[in-house]
Formats: sequence, structure tokens, C-alpha cells
Amino acid sequence: MATMSAEMMALLGMKPVEVEKPPTPPPRVAEEHPFGVVSLYLTDSTCKMFSIDKKEVKNNQHFVVDTKSVKEDISLKGAISDFHVVKGSLMNYTEESFLLRYIGDDRYINDHNFEIVCTKEQRESIEKALAEKLAEEDTRGSGPRIWISLGSEAEIVAESVTATRDPILIRATKKRRDFYQKIALADRDSLETWSSSQMECRPFKDPSFDKYMLEQDTASQAIPDTKDTAAQTVQKVHRNNQVQYMPRTMEIPEAKAVLSSNEMGDFLTATKPKYVDALQQNELFDLCEDDFSSFVDDDYQHGDHAITSVSEFQSFMDLNYGKSKMVSAIDWMPGKRGIVAAAVSASSSFDERVQVAGRPCSSHVLLWTFQDPIHPWMVLESSSDIFSLRFNPVKPHLIAGGCYNGQVILWDITKAQEKQDRKDRREAEESSEDKEKKKSVTMTPVVLFTLLSTMKTSHKAIVSDIHWLPKDFQLGVEGAQNNGETNLIASVSVDGTITFWDVTKKDEPELDESWSDERKYAAFEEKKYAWTPLYKIDVKSETPARQVGPLKMARGFKGTTYYCSTEFGQVMEVDLNMPTGAANVTGITAVHQGPVRVLLRSPFFDNVILSVGIWTFALWRDGIEKPMYVSRSSEGYLTTGCWSPTRPAVIYIGLIDGTIEVWDLLDQSHQPSMTALVSSCQLTSMEFWKLSTPQFLAVGDIQGILHIMEIPRILRRASYKEKPAMKNFFSRQQAWVVDVETRAKGRGAEIAKREAVKSAEKEREEQFFKTCTWDDQAELEYQQFEEQCRSSFQPTSVAHAA
Repeated sequence: MATMSAEMMALLGMKPVEVEKPPTPPPRVAEEHPFGVVSLYLTDSTCKMFSIDKKEVKNNQHFVVDTKSVKEDISLKGAISDFHVVKGSLMNYTEESFLLRYIGDDRYINDHNFEIVCTKEQRESIEKALAEKLAEEDTRGSGPRIWISLGSEAEIVAESVTATRDPILIRATKKRRDFYQKIALADRDSLETWSSSQMECRPFKDPSFDKYMLEQDTASQAIPDTKDTAAQTVQKVHRNNQVQYMPRTMEIPEAKAVLSSNEMGDFLTATKPKYVDALQQNELFDLCEDDFSSFVDDDYQHGDHAITSVSEFQSFMDLNYGKSKMVSAIDWMPGKRGIVAAAVSASSSFDERVQVAGRPCSSHVLLWTFQDPIHPWMVLESSSDIFSLRFNPVKPHLIAGGCYNGQVILWDITKAQEKQDRKDRREAEESSEDKEKKKSVTMTPVVLFTLLSTMKTSHKAIVSDIHWLPKDFQLGVEGAQNNGETNLIASVSVDGTITFWDVTKKDEPELDESWSDERKYAAFEEKKYAWTPLYKIDVKSETPARQVGPLKMARGFKGTTYYCSTEFGQVMEVDLNMPTGAANVTGITAVHQGPVRVLLRSPFFDNVILSVGIWTFALWRDGIEKPMYVSRSSEGYLTTGCWSPTRPAVIYIGLIDGTIEVWDLLDQSHQPSMTALVSSCQLTSMEFWKLSTPQFLAVGDIQGILHIMEIPRILRRASYKEKPAMKNFFSRQQAWVVDVETRAKGRGAEIAKREAVKSAEKEREEQFFKTCTWDDQAELEYQQFEEQCRSSFQPTSVAHAA
């Protein structure tokens, strides 16, 4: 508006009034929460429950809420309650009512609209301050308010226009001959009449007045005409016929004469291409064909039909926690039958996550059991999406996870597991009628995290892989080790670091005797967020000298050697026993296109590793110089993969179209042996149950559904001497790779020799071309030389004639 006013004043010949602009207000700074006061956001339904009208409420207005109603709301709604974020402080509150205050100015800059007083001392101080304020207002009395200038009069003066001369009168008339002319009216779009010199705003189409065509679903069915006809064939009389034959023989002299005749030679010459092709085709046969595949026993029955392919046994989906989310990580609980954990995360792109960055959110890990496919057995709560998940192999009640924001989280489900076990034993003893009565009030226990790493010491990117280190692992000079209990964790992130954590490292807070129980509890709760790592290793490469970001990690073949993959299709060998700051990447090879999403060690061969890219998967052995086997390029993106736990030659690969490819390398190595349809959308992760019978494969998709696939007997039972045969297959592949490299060097020398011969021939051709090319100057010199010769020899020839 100020710019437009200046332009109008310049057109009218007026001088703008120079007014000092008010200073720019400083940026807002978030206030700190007073002790015992917590801010939170209350929805309309919660406000309605406490008789609070958001439309009529004023800023800093106080409300008194019944303590019993708040605790009932937390117990009934659980994690979706508005008061769940302050559950620990509210449940220990002993007063009959809470004190709420509406904060419409968002003084803490966290999009919260109410603050609640959780301690008795703070409430008494606030009520005392309110009473004093009301008493002061009563003594002051009513009177006119004093006007305080905030700079509005300066803005009014700046916007005002003062005339400096008399207005100019302009008269516009139309010529007489232009009157009473014919007018042709026509339709024209507003965009056609728009002119930048006459109009300042370009016309646009208002979507509020668009006309929509109503769609109506109708069905039609075409019925073909049918006609009944009949036909009868004439049956002939059966006759008994008999045929007897004997081979035609030829004497040896006669046979030699026929074979040596010209007619036989012409016949063999004409038919030579055909029988040579037939002989070559006869030499091609499948070396890996299983001759006993047609004699497979069908004694394994599931129901009434024999299972010969991968089929779905059960599926899990929760609408409260997993709606519009994907399954980002899966792991089976060791030592417990039929319990699988699945982390559900938001299936958002990077741009969508940037838009909501900084806002408080929650994510969950669902533990499912085969006994109840509707309600989760247990729910683990997290502050960020989980993309890597692992149970402790020695202590299954400890679960470690890697978050999207780079933090590492740990849960302890000991108490919740004991509660669920008691519930399962009690339900087993109850009758079916009692179970039906209690079926509608099933409550899933929610477990909060035990340890959470600090943002300062955590990774700077997503924790893409996490591992519990073996029992004999020792870290650092001081000797931090597992001591046979598996207490160390290694986390991997693309920020270029491998971080080690100790789950037993808990610092006790310094408590004061004068503190209340609530403050002591808060001090212990604060230590949950103070988990720091033991050691960090930067993954650095010497050639080229740079820091490399690992994506997945697998244990190597030596003591301190580990293998890592990157986002750029590389597989590298990392030696953890290197000095700090030195290059610890001893080998790196790029074989895949895009990120390597799976890097797993074979459960049968300690020196074989599987890597899965977005188009191919590869097998590595004894180093990472080159893979010994690379599959053909797939028709769709590869998303996940794993080894078979019972068959050394079988590999399962998940695709983006929702199918699983089963590769049996001893059957055929150029294409999958079997394809199974799991879902209609992208598969995200898969994990095998460690038991061999029955064998289940947990597969998660992008819609948040966890599929439990049952593996048939033909894929879970190893064939005779399958492991030695697979070992020979790896040896042949390794020998083939060495042979190809050797022949490549020989072909390089041969190609260089051919190039030298070609260059020499090309040089001779150019020289010959120069020799045979017509040159006008040389031709002129030759003709002059010929004339000289003729003129010099002409007198001698004439004298001789005389």
C-alpha cells in the first residue's frame, strides 16, 4: 500500500510526506515452562467434556478440572488421550482438581493451547496471585482508559494524500459519425481481452463455480443366443487286423557301393546343415535338472490340500496404530513361540517429512501373536519412526531400535510380558463363556522406552541398521565387553559413523533430600534421555580419501572385519581395529545400481554374503574385490531379501509389485524357480522364523499389513548333499570369475595388437592415397619436363634420318 500511494502521488504531482517508519519488532522467543506447569494441546472433544467453549474463552483464562475425570480419560483412551504426554505427573497428583489456563498467544511456540498445573505448591501460588490481582482491580475502580500510542497515527499520515494543485478537468466526446452504427455481439473469454497496460490483475478461473458432471454407475450384461443341436456318428464294424514286418538288409559289398556312390555324397551334402543343427541341439541339456523331482512325496498335508507353493498363513493389521503407515522393520522374538514384532512408520517422502519436521509425533512397534490376529499382544511407543529393530538374542525382553531422526532407543518389556503371561494362563483356565464376556474389554499394554540417546550424541541421519554384538566382543582399550551377556549394540547410519552403545550404562541422578517425590521421579525420568554412546568410528576410505556413509552392516569373516553397503551400490570391507582418524576401508566395489538394501551373511557358509540392490542381487566370497555371482536384472525394483534358514541354495527376494521370487541356485541360476504373490503393493521387509517346522516368513508391505507366509516342504527340506553341492557351485563361480579376469587381460593385449595393426594399415592407405592423388602442379612439371626431353632429342633423330 505504501508503494502504491507513492506512485499515485507522483502521477498527481504531489510530494510524498516523509514519515518515520516504526521499528521492526524483535523475533519471538519461546518462554520456559515454570516448575510444575506443563503445556499441552486439548482437542474440541476434550474441551466439550470439561464444558470449555473455545470460541468464547479468553487468553490467560483459568479453569478448574476434576482430577477423577482426567485420570478416567487417560485410562480409557490410553496413548490417544490429550493428557497422555503428562501421564506420569498427573497420575501421582493427589488433589481433587487440576488448574487449567488457556494460552492463546502460544507463548511456548509449540502449537499448544492450554497449560496444566501438576503440583500443589504451584497451584497455590497461582491462585494467590489471581486473588491479589482481583483485589487490586476492585480498589482501583472503573474509569477511562489512557490511550497509548503504538505508531498508528504515523501510518495514517503516511497513507494520506494532500493535493498541491487544482484538479485538471478532462472531457471525452465521441464523433458524430460513430453514432447509430451496427453492433456485432459475440462471446469472448476474459483472457483474450486482458491487457497489461490497462489491467493490473490477470483474470483467472474461479474453481468455486466449476460445473461437475454427475457420474452414474450402470451395469449391463450381454446374454449370448444359445441353440441346442444333436449329432450322431456312424460306428463302423471292428475288424481284427494283423501286420508283420522284417528289417531290410543289404550285403556288405552292396552297402559299400551305395555309401561310396555320388548320389549318397550329394544327399549328405544337401542335408549337412540340418543334421549338424540336430546334433548341436542334442548336446544341449540341463545339468542341474533334478531327476527325482517327479517323485516328490505328498505326505505333508495342510487341511485337505497339499501345499506346493508359498501361501499366506495369517495376516496382521491394526487400524489404530498402523493405518496409512508401512511396515519398516520386522523381527521374531527368540525363546517365545509365535510372537513377531513389526515397526509401523509413516510412508512419507523426504519433502513431506521436512514440512512436519520439529513437530511432536509418536511412532509404535506392534508385537503380534498367532492367538489374537486382531489386537496386538503389546505396543512399544517411540518418539520417532523406527527403521531398524532387533531383539536381544540372550535377553529377549530387551529390544533395540533405530529411529528416523538418528536416535537409538531401547525398550524393556519384562513387566508387560509378565502381565501378558499371567493373562494368557488365566484365559486358558477360563471357560468359553467367560472369554466372550471379556472379549469386548481387551486392553493392549503400552510400553514406554527405557533408554533414548541424546540428539547431540546420536547419528545425524536415519539409523538404517542395528546389531547386538556377539558375546566375545570387546571394545576399546579400557575393555568394555559383553561378558557373555550381549549388552553392546552397534548402530549404522549414512552419516558415515558406526556407533557402539552399552545398555547397562545408566547414570544415577544426584538427588536432594529436600526434593519432593514428584521431583525425584522427574530426575529419574530425565536420565532416560541422557544415554550416550561408548565409542564412535568414522568410516573413511583412502582411495578416494573421503568419508563413506554405510547403509547396512554384516559381520565379516575375520575377527574385527565387518562388511557395509552404501547408497551408491557399493559393498566395502571395514576393519574396526584401526587407529582413530586413519582410513579403515580396506576394499570397496561398486556392483549395484542405487542403494544396497540388504546385506546378510549366509547361515550355512561363513565366507558368503548376500547383497541386494534395486535391480540385481549378488553373492560375495572371501573378500570384496568382485562378486562371484550376479543375478539378471529384474523387471521391477528389488526391495528386500533374505536367506533360507534350512536350505543353503535358496534365496528369497521381495519386489516392488508385491511378489516374492524364490531362487534355487542348484535348480536354475538364470531365473527364479518360483514366484509367489504376497500383496498388491510394495514389500518393505521380510524376516524368517528360526524354527524349521513349521517354517514361517514374515513379510511387511507399504500399507502396514504384516503377512505370515507358510513355506512348503519342498522349499524348507534340504535335498541330499545340498550343502556340498552348493559349495561346489560357489567354487565353480569363483573359478569362472578368475578365468574371466585372466582372459580379459589376454584380450586386452590382443586388442592392443589389433589396434596397432589397424593403425599401420591406415597409415599405409593414407600414404598410398597421397601417392595416387592427382596433383596439378606435379602434372604441369611433368609436361614441361616431357617437352624439354622432346626438344632435346628431336635434332639427333632428324640427322639420323638424313
